[in-house]
Amino acid sequence: MDMKRVIGPLIAAVVAAVALAGAAGAIPEQGTPEFDTYMQALERNGFNLIPDTAWRVAHQACEGGIPGYIGLEMAAQGVIGPGAQQRLMNVAMQYACPMQ
Repeated sequence: MDMKRVIGPLIAAVVAAVALAGAAGAIPEQGTPEFDTYMQALERNGFNLIPDTAWRVAHQACEGGIPGYIGLEMAAQGVIGPGAQQRLMNVAMQYACPMQ
């Protein structure tokens, strides 16, 4: 009898989490039309990044906290100069971040 009390709410929580996951407004994944729009916006603003780096930049701009050398990766792909990284983050926030 106690097992039903534990399993029932657990299953309900999993179902709710799966149902709400799509509506959470995540960063667009590579290969989706939204990601293609984001990549085009980067190119229009003079940033020619590979898709993996562009996704990491979007994640950093929208959610923050990606460990690693994102600054060095951006510099290696030509994002250098005064304010270049901030301009890149602004484009990422505008085109990749979900509406708040």
